[in-house]
Amino acid sequence: RGFQGALQECQALCIDLPCFGERAGERENALSKALLWQGKTLFGAMLADLFGAIDLLQGIDGVDPNRIGAMGLSMGATLAFWLGALDPRIKAVAHLCCCADLATLVEVGAHELHGHYMTVPGLLSAYRTGQIAGLVAPRPQLACVGLLDPLTPELAVRRAFDDMRAAYQAANAPEALVTVIDPASGHVETPEMRAAVLSFLDRGLGR
Repeated sequence: RGFQGALQECQALCIDLPCFGERAGERENALSKALLWQGKTLFGAMLADLFGAIDLLQGIDGVDPNRIGAMGLSMGATLAFWLGALDPRIKAVAHLCCCADLATLVEVGAHELHGHYMTVPGLLSAYRTGQIAGLVAPRPQLACVGLLDPLTPELAVRRAFDDMRAAYQAANAPEALVTVIDPASGHVETPEMRAAVLSFLDRGLGR
């Protein structure tokens, strides 16, 4: 009861995912290997927990199920747009510092900088990153990156963003996709990104 009461007063819920917070007993590399050997993925386990978090939110008095969004930075960014792509209960998605085409990362040798959590067997033969994020369309989406970020090299960003724009154009909702590309920042939330996120969430989830 105390937890639910606290949530009613909050504007955000952030759960401890596998390998983080109070669940940091097993390291990412070890858990991702163990799950892959079982035919599962750490990324899938993280998403499953986030689906459960949405279930929790929807069951709390005072939470408007039509105003649930997802936001994240870095690993959280990838989880945010995947969550929005897979779960229509997410009404708006904001993500920072991790939207880049995976095949291009492999092509330019930048993929090794990313964690094992993001390993999904066979993904590159089925979807590009921007196509996954594009599944959020026509719902509002904000994507922010810094081009000095080694995890999101410019070519990989451009390809991912082109795919997202094509998806939103096909959904007749090009205005619902907002992008912030900072040529002078790296793997960090800038003041401009923070302002863009706050404005975006206010428009996308505000009353």
